[in-house]
Amino acid sequence: MKRVYLAGPPYADEYRRRAAALVREIGWEPVDPMRRDYRGRTVGREQEIVEEDLVEIATCDAVLAAFTSPDEGTAMEAWHAHASGKHVVAYTGGSPPHPGTVYVADSVHADLSAAVEALASQT
Repeated sequence: MKRVYLAGPPYADEYRRRAAALVREIGWEPVDPMRRDYRGRTVGREQEIVEEDLVEIATCDAVLAAFTSPDEGTAMEAWHAHASGKHVVAYTGGSPPHPGTVYVADSVHADLSAAVEALASQT
């Protein structure tokens, strides 16, 4: 079963719920880093958090990145996935994509369903 890492801002809970459900519908396993919820407890744990994220990205076939609002973590995760040769699909929610988003993403979609469909078409 293919696995997709759900990158996105820490408080994008609705995105994570919707993305996980849509990803399961296409037969992929969603990997949500927020199950290791460090919100409010990040100080002094930065290396642990980032290294765990990078290990999970390495175990996935692709990254679905929510660029619905500026977030350094999402940008770092998408860049790392891109640099590692992983398939990156960006979801913008209709926000104009930043040039960096367009650069690292294999495709950019305003609609979450379309972004997940782009994952499904990955071979």
